[in-house]
Amino acid sequence: MAEGINWTRVLQLVNLAGAAHLVGYQYGSDKLAMHSIVQLRDKDLITELWFRGWDFGRKYGPTMVTGTAAVFGFLAWKDGTESPAFIYNLAAAVLMGSVAPYTQFRVFPVNDKLLAEHERIVNPKKHDSSSGGASLEEVRGWAADWKRLDIHRQILEAFAVVAGIIAASKS
Repeated sequence: MAEGINWTRVLQLVNLAGAAHLVGYQYGSDKLAMHSIVQLRDKDLITELWFRGWDFGRKYGPTMVTGTAAVFGFLAWKDGTESPAFIYNLAAAVLMGSVAPYTQFRVFPVNDKLLAEHERIVNPKKHDSSSGGASLEEVRGWAADWKRLDIHRQILEAFAVVAGIIAASKS
């Protein structure tokens, strides 16, 4: 039974499913969770709810991005440059892999602001009690910036999935 199974194609389909799940996860995060969070009128609640999503995403996101980019790269290598699927697997690997530096240079600065505000909330004794931290408008603005930047990551991932689907159809 296992003789007729093309395990490379199984890996390709599982990888596509994982990459598509990542896109869907971020879509849900942006369109449902962050959409509602940004509309709140309590800066501490905005910060706490953002932190909950971020805390899960900081573990899930890098694992999925790195893993799927590596598999797309492996598939490009395995198919070889003569394959019509090569360029699409390579594009998928580069697009998915570019999420990491985008996150490092564009998203981390916003994370740092929201994390500092979260630290002020969970450890009030370490911070000046006369200062209430950032204003509601600042926190809401940071959360909105984070949502916008997260959509950019989602777009990169979605294009990687499209390239991966094209590669699968050409394999």
